Amino acid sequence: MVSWKGAVVLLAVLAALGIYLLATRPQPAPAAAALVPCDVVRAVWFRVQSPTRTVEVQRADPTSPWQLVQPPLGEADQNATTTLVNALDVLKVENTIASPQALSVYGLEPPRELVSCRLSSGSSYNLSVGSQSFDGSGYYAQKGGDHRVYVVASVAVQQFDQALAQPPVKPTPSP
Repeated sequence: MVSWKGAVVLLAVLAALGIYLLATRPQPAPAAAALVPCDVVRAVWFRVQSPTRTVEVQRADPTSPWQLVQPPLGEADQNATTTLVNALDVLKVENTIASPQALSVYGLEPPRELVSCRLSSGSSYNLSVGSQSFDGSGYYAQKGGDHRVYVVASVAVQQFDQALAQPPVKPTPSP
């Protein structure tokens, strides 16, 4: 027969083991900070510019609908604009070049595209996009005010290209 003192000791050991397992379980990695923190919730102005084309959208405040400023075509397609702005915020960095060579080596002088964003707080951000990386897995990019060069995923750059080719115009309703 087990004494009540033995049961208390066994219970204490099990409680300590449970606490240990709970405290040492693997934790998810903290989310990486955005290279360009331009989230669609706070953005009020956004522009993608190439040497030959520009697409610019703005809104009065974060709750207002997006308007297409350039080309001047009126109200923007809200879903397409949200996807476009979000592409900058979730831009995935594949690699960082801490000590880059001359920017022209990366196609950043001049850049193939300049992406700019302003938040309702007044903060603004720029990202220069250069040529494709040497292995074609991404594009070279440089954040305004940062000397480093990044290799960013092609997905976002393709969305910027798409917006330049087909601005996010609100579709006209059909009769």
